[in-house]
Amino acid sequence: MTEADTDTNFERTASRSGDDDRRTNYGGITGRVVSVLWNRTENRPRALWRILGVEVAALVGIFVLPGLALAGTELPPSMTGAASNLIAALSGLLVAVGVARYVDRRPLTDYGLAFDLSWLKDFGAGSVIALAGMAVALPVSLLAGWATVSEVFSGGAGANVLPFAAAFGVWTIQWMFVAFWEELVYRGLILTSAVEGLRSRWLSDRGAVVAGVVASSLIFSLGHFPDTLGKFGFRAALGLLLGGAYVWTDSLALPIGLHFLINFAINNIYGLANFGEAAGVLPMLIRPTFTGPTQFVGVYGAVNGAAVLCVAALTVGYVVLRNGDLRSRLSSAYMQ
Repeated sequence: MTEADTDTNFERTASRSGDDDRRTNYGGITGRVVSVLWNRTENRPRALWRILGVEVAALVGIFVLPGLALAGTELPPSMTGAASNLIAALSGLLVAVGVARYVDRRPLTDYGLAFDLSWLKDFGAGSVIALAGMAVALPVSLLAGWATVSEVFSGGAGANVLPFAAAFGVWTIQWMFVAFWEELVYRGLILTSAVEGLRSRWLSDRGAVVAGVVASSLIFSLGHFPDTLGKFGFRAALGLLLGGAYVWTDSLALPIGLHFLINFAINNIYGLANFGEAAGVLPMLIRPTFTGPTQFVGVYGAVNGAAVLCVAALTVGYVVLRNGDLRSRLSSAYMQ
């Protein structure tokens, strides 16, 4: 979208809004209530309500709809997860289409879904960066004597578990669905709305972007219902990385690639999530047994946290090579 198109869209929206204001002159308590809920200048709900609406719709899409659709089915664990996240991905896409058309009145591509060769390049780069960065975690644990490799090409144990190759392929697809819908919801929709809502006389465009990345990261972490401070902090840090990747490139390609391979690497490639009975059904390219202290080798421990920092450093390097700087390139139909 060009700067001229952005200005034109904003002016048309403001014009429609002005007509509405002249037709409806709210005053008193009613006017104050309407002002809290509705932005008359932009002729749409205020950012807070847009964000809450998207978050509620996302939670319904991942928790309620899959439960209803898959009730009574007896699929292998890998296929159940893939089917659930396919429903979540379709729900997220439907929400994005509705928000784009009826709330924001902008093309769906404005949320970072402008698919082209550049998009595929960024997605591939994010995938390689995450795979390389997370690769440091397991060797550190092995060298420290905190882990041993118990099995390779492990298909997982339990009833109704698929053979390794089939299960590994299905989990690959599942993590792609997860990365797509979570990035579309938390970065494309929520982060964009947060940045637009935070722009004001007291906060510059740059400050709004920074605050929007932080806010969306906190919402991202809370949306996973963390039950410990470690889980909350780990996911919030991931949110900061993924949010930065989005605003630096104005595209979901890089964050989707990063998100996809971080999840896949932790759970299925390097076996960094091999804790408890739930992990027993996961197919793992390498299945380690961890014996070190949980605060270091746990899924949300220091070793994996350091690996995420490696991913972040590689991401920053890639963005600098790509753009020449780390300036925000986030565009919006409602940003001047």
